[in-house]
Amino acid sequence: MSRHEGSTGLRIDERWAFFIDLDGTLVELVGHPEHAELTAAGRRALTALEAGADSAVAVISGRSIASVDRLLEPLQLPVAGLHGTERRGADGQVHRAPPAAEELIARARLELGQLAAAHRGILLEDKGSALAVHYRGAQEMEPEIRALTERLAAESAGALEVQPGKRVYELRPAGFDKGRAVAAFLEEAPFAGRRPVCLGDDLTDEDAFRAVLERGGHAIKVGAGLTTAQWRLPDPAAVIAWLAGERVAYPADKEET
Repeated sequence: MSRHEGSTGLRIDERWAFFIDLDGTLVELVGHPEHAELTAAGRRALTALEAGADSAVAVISGRSIASVDRLLEPLQLPVAGLHGTERRGADGQVHRAPPAAEELIARARLELGQLAAAHRGILLEDKGSALAVHYRGAQEMEPEIRALTERLAAESAGALEVQPGKRVYELRPAGFDKGRAVAAFLEEAPFAGRRPVCLGDDLTDEDAFRAVLERGGHAIKVGAGLTTAQWRLPDPAAVIAWLAGERVAYPADKEET
């Protein structure tokens, strides 16, 4: 057990490599992704962390790289966007999924767009190479949305897959996830050789949690719910306080006191 973990919780160590989800982790979940905002405290904590950790800080998000950059501006970090479908390393090089699925995504865009147009409360978020159907405002539509996205994935002959999340189903190119993105970052400077730490709130983050745990790292679940993570923080405000060194994460199988 290191000096940064114990019965009272987990404290930050700037010698680690950090992989941080965005929506629901660094920023509060909102009805429309365009309305999300990073607080001033969050921006200060990230800026200080990047400097203290020798730039070994990456965002792993369901958003595109461009969307992450807009939200973090003027800070620009390494990013795994669209759950790893696109990834920008610390050297600025961007790696993208092969374009083979573009025609299938275009076809799916039409069907999912028709569904969203016909039902109030459904939002189709067009990410370019991925499509997210949010149903926070129409939760009774969940079975129909799940069935439609699963059918579109099945018709793609393995080129597309469905990723469920919090009140959302996402259709994206197959073979990419946040865990693989974390593994790729850990092969590169400045992440290589550091102990990996991941923070996330959603099902999509569990792949990243498993990746860091397999490498002897720490996984921190944000909010309630079953998880493979060993540690937990209650909300984005607590994440920002933890990143700033102002609080500890507590064991995931215990309630915070």
